[in-house]
Amino acid sequence: MKIITICGMSEDKVKASLLPLTALESVEKIFLVRRAPVAMAKVESYAPPRSLNWSLFLTEVYRFFALFSICLKEKPDWIYAIYFVPHGVYAAIIGRLFHIPVIQEIIGTDRPLVNKSKNYQRLLSQAERIGIRGKSSKAELSYLGIPEEKYFISVAVNVIDFDLFQPNQSQKIFDFVYVGRLDQNKQVKLIVDAFYILHQKNPEIKLLIVGDGPEKINLADKANNYGISDNVYFAGEQKYQDIPGFLNQARIFVMASAFEGLPVAMIEALSCGLPVIVPDIGDISDIAIDGYNALLIDEISQDSYVESFSKLINSQVLYEELVRGALLTREQFLSEFSLENAKNSWQEILIKIKA
Repeated sequence: MKIITICGMSEDKVKASLLPLTALESVEKIFLVRRAPVAMAKVESYAPPRSLNWSLFLTEVYRFFALFSICLKEKPDWIYAIYFVPHGVYAAIIGRLFHIPVIQEIIGTDRPLVNKSKNYQRLLSQAERIGIRGKSSKAELSYLGIPEEKYFISVAVNVIDFDLFQPNQSQKIFDFVYVGRLDQNKQVKLIVDAFYILHQKNPEIKLLIVGDGPEKINLADKANNYGISDNVYFAGEQKYQDIPGFLNQARIFVMASAFEGLPVAMIEALSCGLPVIVPDIGDISDIAIDGYNALLIDEISQDSYVESFSKLINSQVLYEELVRGALLTREQFLSEFSLENAKNSWQEILIKIKA
């Protein structure tokens, strides 16, 4: 069996997504169309040449025609697209042209785009199977008229390294930690704003921000203008294997995104035994349970985050209760996100497509 995968994502996330597929005996080759190559067994990468990297438009043109060319020459059995915009759109067009079944994986920021576009809904509905993150995604897409029998839970086909993401005995240097991209959708500015308010009454608290993106300079300037630069540490982009070390130096994981599906960063934080303060959006509440392993934010605002931050750092009893919940959640993850479970999930999906 030959598969084409088109995606973006970090290299580590790509590997986590493809690992269970490469582990299937029935999969002979995966042709990966991505802006940068990835070295994996059974994976052959198609990436734009460096001479095109100056132009996003040209790299996208290259990827679209790479998808076309592979389908023409290799006649793959199916196409797997991660992120509907733009990858799923390319896959839907090429899949229909060559009569190749398409599996779409919808991520959090895809949903509002699909909701607003009848053309996107039409292209998505052509897919043989659609990977979603949880109950909220399923309800929302079903409302648009996309048949429920096409859905599968996409996080079930991902593998998380729980030998890596586990609690350790590191000293808790930071009170709060954010891990992820620094862009407008992630709204990390709300975290910094709320932290500043809390800092006025608790000058010893510290915030760790791990990641990079277009908002990093603005966030650093904001911390500097607030006079809290000594309490807000920007670790920048880090290697995947180093992330658990940063998580284990913090007490609480925080996130303030405008749109999410089911963020892997939150799952990884819970796996390290960290309670999470996260917005009640997307499919987050499928795993983050208010008062058990999390404090859920119903209304995303500075005041809501100040209240939750204060509530958790000022109650050791509540904090320890949520830590216990996080550790119990980790036990649940050990089977749900294992390689064996991911392989079985993919095997079931492929059998249904062939039928």
